[in-house]
Amino acid sequence: MRNFVDQWIYQRKLKAYRQSVQRVCDLAVGLSRFSDEDLRNQVISLREKRQAGDEQEDIKIQLFAVVKVAIKRVLEIELHDEQVLAGIVLTEGKVAEMATGEGKTVMSVLPAVWFALEGKGVHLMTVNEYLARRDYAEMGKIFNYLGLSVGLNISGLSILEKKSAYLKDITYGVCNEFGFDYLRDRLATNRAEQVQRELSVAIVDEIDCMLIDEAKTPLIIAAPTKSPSDIYYICTRIVRGLQEERDYEYDHELQQVMFTEEGIREIETSLQIDNLYDLENVSIYHYLLQSLRARVLMRRDVHYIVAQGKVNLIDTYTGRILEGRQLNDGLHQAIEAKENVSLSDENKSHATITIQKFFGLYRRVVGMTGTILTEEEEIYKIYGLQAFRIPTHRPVIRQDDEQVFLTKEAKYLSIVQEVEAANQRGQPVLIGTTSIAQSEEMAHRLRLRNLPYRLLNAKTEEGEAKIIANAGQKGSITIATNMAGRGTDIRLGEGVSELGGLYVIGSEHHESRRIDHQLRGRAGRQGDVGKSCFFISLEDEIVERFAREKAEKFKNRWSENSELGIRDKDVLQFLLNVQTMVEKQHFEVRQIVHVLDSVVHDQRTMFYQHRQQVLEGTPIFPIFERLVKAYIERFVEENYRDFEDINLNQLLGKIGLPIYEQSKPNERTVDSRKELTQEIVEYWSCLMEDSSLTFQLKEPLFQIEYLKMLDDAWVGHLEVLEHLKQGIHYRAFEQRNPLVIYNDEAWFLYQKMEMQIQNKVYRWTLERINRRIQAEDRQKVLTG
Repeated sequence: MRNFVDQWIYQRKLKAYRQSVQRVCDLAVGLSRFSDEDLRNQVISLREKRQAGDEQEDIKIQLFAVVKVAIKRVLEIELHDEQVLAGIVLTEGKVAEMATGEGKTVMSVLPAVWFALEGKGVHLMTVNEYLARRDYAEMGKIFNYLGLSVGLNISGLSILEKKSAYLKDITYGVCNEFGFDYLRDRLATNRAEQVQRELSVAIVDEIDCMLIDEAKTPLIIAAPTKSPSDIYYICTRIVRGLQEERDYEYDHELQQVMFTEEGIREIETSLQIDNLYDLENVSIYHYLLQSLRARVLMRRDVHYIVAQGKVNLIDTYTGRILEGRQLNDGLHQAIEAKENVSLSDENKSHATITIQKFFGLYRRVVGMTGTILTEEEEIYKIYGLQAFRIPTHRPVIRQDDEQVFLTKEAKYLSIVQEVEAANQRGQPVLIGTTSIAQSEEMAHRLRLRNLPYRLLNAKTEEGEAKIIANAGQKGSITIATNMAGRGTDIRLGEGVSELGGLYVIGSEHHESRRIDHQLRGRAGRQGDVGKSCFFISLEDEIVERFAREKAEKFKNRWSENSELGIRDKDVLQFLLNVQTMVEKQHFEVRQIVHVLDSVVHDQRTMFYQHRQQVLEGTPIFPIFERLVKAYIERFVEENYRDFEDINLNQLLGKIGLPIYEQSKPNERTVDSRKELTQEIVEYWSCLMEDSSLTFQLKEPLFQIEYLKMLDDAWVGHLEVLEHLKQGIHYRAFEQRNPLVIYNDEAWFLYQKMEMQIQNKVYRWTLERINRRIQAEDRQKVLTG
């Protein structure tokens, strides 16, 4: 019933959208007679009307008609109705699901211009720098034609260049770079170093890649700290000799490892220590666990590659190298020790934010992708976004198939035979793999049959767009990981349609159906003929990890003729169920990341608001006075329960404040902690005034000094929170919700951080007061 209702609502909304599209197209016919200057004047007029609050729908229709004409003049591209429809969907704050090859990039100009008229800046984000540069160059022509400014934000720009890019109406760039700029602005020591203005609108190309695939990995700005190299190599040698089940347990589904008691005894013998769990051995236990994780969980050519003596991480969803990324908390160094390469310095986080929370900072986030509806629930729950499927401009006539094999070997043999047959008739083939190791396995097998191919993975990503663009030429064979040229269309070469179009072969199911759909979508774009087939085995990794036992009952069905693929309905449903189960697990992981970071984000917001106020010139002395008062209140609370006969001079000595004749307060008793605290604070203020520190705190130098105190405390807090997060799943044994425990302990730690800042401020001012007094005393001695 629900599917029927959903479909009815969808069709009704689609009908309304199509009416708006028709209005745009009708108006564009008349506007096509306007001069270039007249079109630009139209944009100026519509900007004024939009900012004045006139009827928004009418303004949008007129603006889209203007942009449609501009695109035709500048790029000689006639926007089809479905592109205009998608543009309208984005202006309503939704995500548009558009099939591969439907023209998402040029469509994005429509909502970009619409949001740009607000005058607050639009960030148009792509998945890599090549696409950002390409779209900036190509789509920028349209914006410039319409009198709008456009900038490019990429890594390596100077502060002035970035500021200039962010002040433009529309700014192209890679999602992560926008996020890192936000974090760098939070680390700035003066306002001039900050490059972003308030985050307003983000239009995200391949939005599923950013909001879902990247969501498990936070953005982190870190500074290096020296690694204890010997200990990593020692721990690597120790864990190399451990055996699964006897010495450690490996949860294949959850991808976690844990030492057994037998393993602990083995380690204690190797290191000649009595108890690995002793407090003095906490660090060595941590290094050992990271070394075990590096050995068991982190696989070469799947999670990382080694190139030129360096470990480079791989995005397991896209197959791309994660440039500049490093695993934290020593895991990266443990991998380097495992691979016997030079150890890089460990990174200590100075600023971090998850993708979910970064996009939550924008007033509005919209986007487009080829596949999002399988994660519709997630993007709504976490981001509050609704997805809308855009009909294809022409019907999809691609033929989709799937075959299941008993063994990997049988599967690979069948793929090679299929590729060879297609190559003999000249039909281009694109083989999609889930890892570098698998792509190289396919390349090896094709080489043995003397079949020519192009290989595209994280090791060979130079010229990615060109390789993908040529994948539709007659006789071509392309092997690609899931990086498969996002943003680059595969156009069929001459005569290829008569051969059946592009043949897409999937060598294994990914852990997400969405990624499989993306691969299939490479064939059959814009109504082209094409074919896709997934070749699956019951020995594939997703089955081995998540459903090994359930797979056994199917293996007896075709013990004979095991080299042949089958299309058994029950087996195919089983494989679909496994994939759906894995998607659910990943969703739960991302939800946990979201929940945990919600706690951190509240703290981050409070901390950064205070830091920004200081950066923008909030007077330092009142802040210091407040923090010192809090420190003194706490000191009195912790040390003085009884107020009878308290000698203020003795108390001042205990709290570290200097006593000398000229400013010695009267010795008397006080009646309350409040009165006692007030006495000490007033005395501290007098000493500050006498030492000229009240005046000096107005200078920029002291603002920087205070910012350093804040940043040092925040860095330490982030490190403690990371350790808390890593061990939180063990807290389930306390029979309390680990997330509740994390929330409680994280806020307790935040209060501790605030107390550390109070202590630092108090000690800092005390040190300078004493310096001043000592200098005055020396001067008195010299002058007699």
